[in-house]
Amino acid sequence: MSSAYTPAHSRKYDTNGQLRLSTGFFQRYFESDGTNKEIPILQVTLVKKLEEGSTGYPEACFLLRLTDGLFTLFVAASLESQCVADGIVGNSENGGEIIAVTGLKINRDCYIGKSGAKTSGIPMLVITGYELLSRGHPIFSAGISHAGDKDTFYGFISTQSYSVPWSSTSTANESTYASQQDIPPTAAQIFDNSTNTTSRTGADALKVFSFEITDKDGVAIRVSAFNDVAERASEIIQLVTYTYYITGASVKQANKRFNNTGHDYELIMNASTVIDRCRAGIPIPPLVLKICLLDDVPSHKNENINVLAVVDEIHQVNKFTSRQGQNFTKRDIHLVDQSSSVVKLTLWGEQAEIFQDHVFGEVVSIKGARVKEWMGAFSLAVGPSSKIVFSPQMDGALSLSEWYANKRRMADVKFISTASFGRSDGFDHDLCLIGTVNALQLGNEVALPNGRFINLKAMLTTIRTDTALYQSCPNDGCSKKVVQLSGGHYRCGKCNVSCSTFKWAYMIQAELTDFTGSIWVSIFSNIAAKMLGMEAEQLAEMKAADQDAYVRLPTSLCFTYYNWRINAN
Repeated sequence: MSSAYTPAHSRKYDTNGQLRLSTGFFQRYFESDGTNKEIPILQVTLVKKLEEGSTGYPEACFLLRLTDGLFTLFVAASLESQCVADGIVGNSENGGEIIAVTGLKINRDCYIGKSGAKTSGIPMLVITGYELLSRGHPIFSAGISHAGDKDTFYGFISTQSYSVPWSSTSTANESTYASQQDIPPTAAQIFDNSTNTTSRTGADALKVFSFEITDKDGVAIRVSAFNDVAERASEIIQLVTYTYYITGASVKQANKRFNNTGHDYELIMNASTVIDRCRAGIPIPPLVLKICLLDDVPSHKNENINVLAVVDEIHQVNKFTSRQGQNFTKRDIHLVDQSSSVVKLTLWGEQAEIFQDHVFGEVVSIKGARVKEWMGAFSLAVGPSSKIVFSPQMDGALSLSEWYANKRRMADVKFISTASFGRSDGFDHDLCLIGTVNALQLGNEVALPNGRFINLKAMLTTIRTDTALYQSCPNDGCSKKVVQLSGGHYRCGKCNVSCSTFKWAYMIQAELTDFTGSIWVSIFSNIAAKMLGMEAEQLAEMKAADQDAYVRLPTSLCFTYYNWRINAN
């Protein structure tokens, strides 16, 4: 469809063949009081259109959230027409633009976030010139929110850098194709036309028809049509494995959130698009997937990936009822590949029930598996558009099967779908000192509303035993603290129910210390039970029977070093 390119004039921003973010630029700029003449390389992570006077700025402008890899800051771009022409969107699905800011100034008459006399807000930085260097990248780093105060991070030096090879950069977007004649007629076979939906946007119903086509080399791309074009296309394209010529479609960057093909672009049909059935016999193209090794799954959080693995373990079907009375069916499957990593695949509903036990030990390919993360553990899930193929005829399947038969039993595998206390698996990244955590206030970042997972090696120095236990809701899956009512009843505000009983739960307040400082953390039931070697109910019984023994048990863990993985929020 298109080959990535880099404008020659942008090569002046090359750093050893890399397009590298100007880490720490915002701090340097504020320390210089706006006199720094550096041309920074920054990434756009969010875009918002502002009307005239909405921030005190006299013109309509775009509000951009930019990151230099270390800090993030909202910046106004007065170049409305250029932003529109460049198609700046900022999100990781089809934006993530990297720009060189050639003109920047501080407008001290305007502030972002000012809501009254008591809140001064952040002084507005105004971009007066920029060059678009590349787009279509994931967000490299959310960054630490910078408030424009140079003293907060004065003298801070980052050892981390973020870059992308020039060979993988592209500034291509839909406007790159000046006319439909730029796209030759495409002959391809239909392999999925299952998406034919109607969604509602305001008062209007939007009809969407999407399918995937695969060319003779096995390369797949997504094709979408809307409203009247969707109706016409769905009448023509009804059977899979047929071959069609598609002429006159436009090209846009793929929205990776909804696109499982792995292609960087997708096709959009319009009123002038022509679809013709190809009567010539064309062989079925090979299955070609861009495979992600299982040990690389953690780097694709909330993304769709393709995997080639072996079914290593099959759990029994688990049927349960939620607090809202809904019935669910679930089954967990363990997958392993030659990276000696095991990942859990979770199946739901009919997929969980029809999964056969006899596929144990078989090679399986999954197209469009969604990477999920919880408490630092990663797993895979599949949706309606995902494709699962057993014993696939594709490159790598035979060698993987031979590896499993001959070497799996001797392999020292790593299970990355469990957030285990005290293990070193996955501990080789994000290792921090407590002094750094405190200095950067990593738990107070507006850019990271869900917090940031941090690894520490620290001594447990203090445990508050008086608040280690609390009375929680007895319903499965709920750990909300209950309020005691008259008559021996307990009320859960989350479940909105009153019960005659409760269950004990852990919430231990503990102090961790290393040579750079101390920090207080909360340790909850799953980790606390492993540390103490007993459930909360047992510790509550001990407290009632022997107060001294109750105090001795938690404090016996003190003055011991542990590896910690904490969520700073």
